[in-house]
Amino acid sequence: MSNQSHDNAADIQERPHRSLLERAKNGARGGSNNFTNLSLYTFGISGVWTGIGAGILPFKVLEALELGDVTVIGYSLDKNGALGMLSLMGLVVAAAAQLGSGALSDRDPRIGRRLPFLLIGAVGLAGLTVLFGFTASFVSLLLAMVAMQLFGNFAQGPANALIIDHVSVHKRGEAAGVLNLWRLLGAGSITVIVLQFMARYDNQDAPQWLWYSIGLMVIVLLIGVVWTVVTVRPKTGLFIPTLKRPKRTKSATAEPSSSKISKPKISRNYLAFLVALAFALASMSSMQIYALFFLQDVVGLENPADGADLLVVVIAATAGLTVFPAGYFSDKYGKTNLFVIAGISGVTSSLLLLLVSSIGPVLVVGVIVGITVGLYMTLTWAVANDLVSRSSAARELGYTSIATLAGATAARFAGIGIDELNNASPNLGYKAILVSAAVGFALSSIILARLVRDSETFTAGTTTESAPARSAPD
Repeated sequence: MSNQSHDNAADIQERPHRSLLERAKNGARGGSNNFTNLSLYTFGISGVWTGIGAGILPFKVLEALELGDVTVIGYSLDKNGALGMLSLMGLVVAAAAQLGSGALSDRDPRIGRRLPFLLIGAVGLAGLTVLFGFTASFVSLLLAMVAMQLFGNFAQGPANALIIDHVSVHKRGEAAGVLNLWRLLGAGSITVIVLQFMARYDNQDAPQWLWYSIGLMVIVLLIGVVWTVVTVRPKTGLFIPTLKRPKRTKSATAEPSSSKISKPKISRNYLAFLVALAFALASMSSMQIYALFFLQDVVGLENPADGADLLVVVIAATAGLTVFPAGYFSDKYGKTNLFVIAGISGVTSSLLLLLVSSIGPVLVVGVIVGITVGLYMTLTWAVANDLVSRSSAARELGYTSIATLAGATAARFAGIGIDELNNASPNLGYKAILVSAAVGFALSSIILARLVRDSETFTAGTTTESAPARSAPD
């Protein structure tokens, strides 16, 4: 495993003068190290989550509210609150599933250890996405979302570590850029098509558009995952993953002191990173979750799905043009200044949305939102890959799901506040959430920029001392 990874990593470094487009398309020529092969699974998975969350779930929530009031702990939820709480319950399961499956995949030392989890989880997610189409009540929606999160993140947890397994440390920013490029392409393209379908959807007169949407998502999900599994799998093929802890070798037990010395500092840095990530995700999630209702209530669109479709195109296209250059330049010049730019663009876009009243200005602001999303997606994933250890990469990367849960919890609970403030004064809730998003972007960029600056300074000063420990087996 180590020889194959080393040879392929060297192959990447021999072609530094290729264009950014060629790098994004091809990565390394070696099969298991090809950046696109490692990343294509996320095209389908992200397409399912954004297609369901932004394109279908709001319609399902409105239909559920027509069947009767939705009450949680004695509190009657309106559309924003119901949408937020429904999404939140699934994310609790998502965090646990990522941590659990990631830790199990770390126990297996063999090449391709992540792939069976990815394949099983994706097949389960595909089947549950079809069942999601039959849901009507709030309870059935909740059960479907929880089950989908369970299987989807059973796949996602181990897949998180594919970059660490196969990519040289000096190319992980670039690899993260390619990963997020495919993630955005999947999320953007699938959501655009789903929103177009759902703009024609009617529960009674035109239910077929829902099934067109679900069929599209399932097909793309399975194609993307199978592509990654087939191209990255070892020569011996797939296998049943072992759940037993690997036996410690003498070399592994001979260096406990060096690993114990480095863990406290890495742990503090990683904790700070997770806090900053939670702030950024809370801001981005709050802008995404309530976009459809924002366009309906603030911008005044009669068919907000059409407006949301245009907005998704603008954001996804801009973010897609941002993610790979962000990863490339972060590898070459560092990440500190890029995090500052990400924070400024996030604050600017949030505050500018306070001034919009028509779809045109919203789309213009969407360009800045896309730059913000692209920078944060690539830079945070590159930093996460730098901070975790190789021997337990999937489990430690699974902690990002805790940060996602924390940020998403804040964003989902905000739905209740939006409804309350909107009842007090028209659109006051939307203004409050945008100001909160600006604060979140500012805090995350300050923490991440300082973290990266300190880490780069520490690494530069200790490279000679730490190199032997880093190259030893975990």
